[in-house]
Amino acid sequence: MRLPVIVMSAALSSLILAGAAHAAAPDITGMWSIVTPTGPDGQPAKIAPPPFTPAARAKAAEIARINAQNGRVTSEARTKCLPLGMPGMMASPFGIQFLQTKDRITIYNEVAILPRTIYLNKKTHPDSTPPGWNGHSIGHWEGKTLVVDTVGFNGRVQNVSEKMRMTERFHLEPNGDLINEMTLDDPVTYTQPHRLTNRYRRAQGEEAQEVMEYVC
Repeated sequence: MRLPVIVMSAALSSLILAGAAHAAAPDITGMWSIVTPTGPDGQPAKIAPPPFTPAARAKAAEIARINAQNGRVTSEARTKCLPLGMPGMMASPFGIQFLQTKDRITIYNEVAILPRTIYLNKKTHPDSTPPGWNGHSIGHWEGKTLVVDTVGFNGRVQNVSEKMRMTERFHLEPNGDLINEMTLDDPVTYTQPHRLTNRYRRAQGEEAQEVMEYVC
């Protein structure tokens, strides 16, 4: 006679744990702006060069040479109004907006023409998704940390190949800043996983109202 009680207790415990996990997830909806790290002198901090493979290093040098030869102050991708893609979309100095619902998180960037969707209701990536600038992202909450796995890149973003797999871990710090720890695993471009960290701060006042219209 005790078996139904045990089964019911296990089911009830699962529901309680699931509810607690859901309740623990913070709400990151809102407008954010990236915080540029600075050094002791107050200037932008120097960033270590990526661990490029020889082929990727040669390609980057060639692009830099062509840009210098043509007097470009910005990349050819920007002059042609191409999407920022990943991971650049998450590091733009323009405003970035997160819209969080039960099943997904949608990210808009003022300068990026393509929104990004992180699906929270999917466990695996579909086999038939065509490669894209932002890839295909699925995420889940581990307590108060959002873990995101992204694949399916088109290889048209500088320093990124179609083989890249990107893992992100988002969390809120006690001061309210949103941290995005990114790991780029791309054997074509990097000799080892390349780690980047972006810090965002909630926009205040008029800046927090909406994403401004941007025309390339």
